[in-house]
Amino acid sequence: MAAKPLSRRGQFTVGVLVAAMGLCVAALAASYIGKGAGRFDPVVGMFGGLMLSFAGAILVAPERDGKMRAWFGAMMVTCIALLLDWVALGLGDVQAAAASVNASARSHFWQVPGRVLLVIGAMLFNLMALWAWLRARRLRRSARA
Repeated sequence: MAAKPLSRRGQFTVGVLVAAMGLCVAALAASYIGKGAGRFDPVVGMFGGLMLSFAGAILVAPERDGKMRAWFGAMMVTCIALLLDWVALGLGDVQAAAASVNASARSHFWQVPGRVLLVIGAMLFNLMALWAWLRARRLRRSARA
C-alpha cells in the first residue's frame, strides 16, 4: 500500500529538520578539520552534511519555484560528486602508505577492481553535477526571456 504524499506543511517541517541536521553535521565536521580525528575524515562529514542541508532546502523551497529547486539540486549533486571524488581520488590508504618512508605503495590485487569502479562512479557523478548546473542555468535564462 502506497503512503500518502506529505502535505506542504509536512514537507516544510521535514525540510527544515533535514537542513538543520545537515548544517549541524557540516559544522561539527568543519570543527575537526586540521585536527587528528582518528578514523573520521572531517571533509567527508562536511560534504555529507552540506548534501543533507541542500536536500532539506529542496523540500523547503516552494514547488512552483522550479528555478530555486534546480539550483539547490545542482548544489546537492555537486556535494555528492565532491564527496565521491574525495573518497575515490583523495588521500586514501594507498596514497598515505606511499607518503610514508617505510611503507610500500602497492595495493592488493583484489582492491583494484573496487577502486576502479569507485573512480568510474565518481566521474559519472561529476558529469551528473555538470548536467545539473547546465540545467539550472538554462532554467534561469528561460525565466528571464
